Amino acid sequence: MSLLSLPNEVLICYIFSLDTISISDLQSLMVSCRPLYNIIRESDELWRLKFIQRWGNFLSQTPNCYENVWFEWTTMRLKKAKEVQKAVQNMSSVAYPLGQSPLIVINKLIAESYPIPISEYVQNELEEIIYDKKIRQNKTTLHYAKDVLVKVRMSILDKKWRDFMAQPESRKSLFEGVALLSQWSTLGHGKGQTCLKDLESSVEKITDRVKQLLELEVGKVSCASTDDPKKKNLKILDSINQVMFNELGFKKFPDFYTDRRLYSNFQQAFERKEGCPAVLCAIYQEVAWKMGILCEAVYCNKNDRENNLPNFIIMNRPLLLLRWKDSAGSEDDSIYIDVFRGGYLNQSSLYPSLREQPAVSVDSVLFRMQEVLTYFRRHQYDEIYGLERMRDNLSFYVRLGCSMSPQDPNRITRYAEHCIRLGIQLDDAIQLLQNYFQSPEFKPFIGYYSRSPSKMLEECISKLNEQKAEIAAAKTVHHRPSSLKFSVGLVVICNYKKWGRNCRKPCVIVSWNVKFQESNEWKSKATSYSFSNNSDEESQDQPHYHILMVDSDESNPHFQLNVPEETLELLPAAVPIEHDKIWVHFERFDGRRYLPNAEKRAQFPEDEAVTLSLIG
Repeated sequence: MSLLSLPNEVLICYIFSLDTISISDLQSLMVSCRPLYNIIRESDELWRLKFIQRWGNFLSQTPNCYENVWFEWTTMRLKKAKEVQKAVQNMSSVAYPLGQSPLIVINKLIAESYPIPISEYVQNELEEIIYDKKIRQNKTTLHYAKDVLVKVRMSILDKKWRDFMAQPESRKSLFEGVALLSQWSTLGHGKGQTCLKDLESSVEKITDRVKQLLELEVGKVSCASTDDPKKKNLKILDSINQVMFNELGFKKFPDFYTDRRLYSNFQQAFERKEGCPAVLCAIYQEVAWKMGILCEAVYCNKNDRENNLPNFIIMNRPLLLLRWKDSAGSEDDSIYIDVFRGGYLNQSSLYPSLREQPAVSVDSVLFRMQEVLTYFRRHQYDEIYGLERMRDNLSFYVRLGCSMSPQDPNRITRYAEHCIRLGIQLDDAIQLLQNYFQSPEFKPFIGYYSRSPSKMLEECISKLNEQKAEIAAAKTVHHRPSSLKFSVGLVVICNYKKWGRNCRKPCVIVSWNVKFQESNEWKSKATSYSFSNNSDEESQDQPHYHILMVDSDESNPHFQLNVPEETLELLPAAVPIEHDKIWVHFERFDGRRYLPNAEKRAQFPEDEAVTLSLIG
């Protein structure tokens, strides 16, 4: 029986709508048969169904009233998917050997040219790429997919932060602000990034339980007892405490310093039922607001803490409380809610200095959280002398300050200085500085740093040009001399002296030079390390190799070294090298050697055959 002999309704509702019929199947039918093209093309409901089957109903900004658009949206979504996949696959060719996705590519991917959220499409597609089994086999592609995802999310959140901070204080929600901060803190968590819908759902569950408790209480007492508004509101606050702290068990961090990585993770606060003052206050305040009670945040000053509260100071910062004012009463009737001590409802007499103190702004709470997070990451980074993932985390929080206050030259200058020092995200720093100068709110710089934004812009551009030259130089083909002993991708032993003791560590060869060449990235000397017994002149005349080595005995275990050939020897049984930079150069480890990626193979075309001959 021919498909065309069936009624259109049967084709659309009972055949083409099946889960087993993919979008590509429909497209093939449309190409092969003109009558089917018209039937399929004009069925908006079919394309809406196929869109949701393929990608889910994740478009939070898609209006329900749109009709006759789903074919175009599905077609555009497929086109964007191919564009994202191509960008990720080609990223190594434009970023090698630095391993940083250029901002110009990111901006092009998320450029909004349709009345729908393209950035959400891109983010969703990148998440699929990262969890694709085939993609994960090529570690270079996986590295760039993760890097692009983080930068796309950063761009999305940057806009959300600017919109949020531009609102008047009366419209800002501490809950929304902390949720944004939590999303920023989980930029690199793949599908585990904080989801605002999940947070809102968690708050709704708490609110529903509070309402349930109140309904049970109403059944036990006479209606007259609930006529007093103040008593009614106090009962609501008591019920919130009962649910949050007694039933669900929300509490402060058991050890603030060991759990500082969770300081701003809102989703973890709901899962673990513990958090910092701002997170607990945000949850409590949001539940109270849904119950019709407005609570404002206040900071308890030093005298009140010392005189009336336990010796409890977090990071030497003021204690954050919530205050509820009885609209019919005086300031003395205010109730202070200490969420860090189980939601205790305290009378205003316990906090005499707070009676005339205005509420703290949402901005102030969020900036304090950002400062604490930056302090934590900088402290960690200093402790371990620059481990790359900690370096990136610190960069995220310094960058966050620029999104929260895009016209603050001190924050932008601090971020630019950080980027220059570490050689990362220079294009982003340049864009921030240029936006600062072009803003209608621009004012002459008066700041804390000796280097002005204009000077920092010059330095960022200069450093970025150096990196572009390095990328261009990496495209030069290196033909092997016959005298060269080792090759790219080999896992070898590096012999060196550390504090006068002979040491041996496995490492992987990334590149080589016929003679020693000075490099800022590849260290030929390191504190307490010695890599040759010969004189400097003799050592520099022999071939040198760039190696990645991990020394777990060091605070910063990840080394990029430039060592002479005499220090290396072939390792009979190869072992994996767990180095942060490994996948910028190699696609995978096959148990015997590291397989160079396309850019590395093009740079050292004869090394593959030599490597295979050496490992047998």
